[in-house]
Amino acid sequence: MSLFEIIITLLIPLGAIIWGICIYFQKGTWLLAGWNTMSKEKKNTYNEKNICRLYGKCVAVCGIGFFLLLYGSFNYNDIILLTGIGIVALMIILTIIVPMLNPKKYRK
Repeated sequence: MSLFEIIITLLIPLGAIIWGICIYFQKGTWLLAGWNTMSKEKKNTYNEKNICRLYGKCVAVCGIGFFLLLYGSFNYNDIILLTGIGIVALMIILTIIVPMLNPKKYRK
């Protein structure tokens, strides 16, 4: 791996993990797609603390998936690459399905 590939492999996942931790503690939510454009009335229907904790965990774990994805891609290792893709896909699916399965926890 070249120095550029190493830097990319480390910085992108590290950024995702840090952002996930920030979201977990309800900071940086303005970067969440759709949250900053949502009306105040609709935002008030959500339990912001629980939503942020769920999304924060999922974004942080996506950071680990991004690391595996990039590492596997740059080293031509399909198993590691597919593991990273699977982790990211699973986290995206969980952020959609979990609030639907337990609406009382994520809605007011």
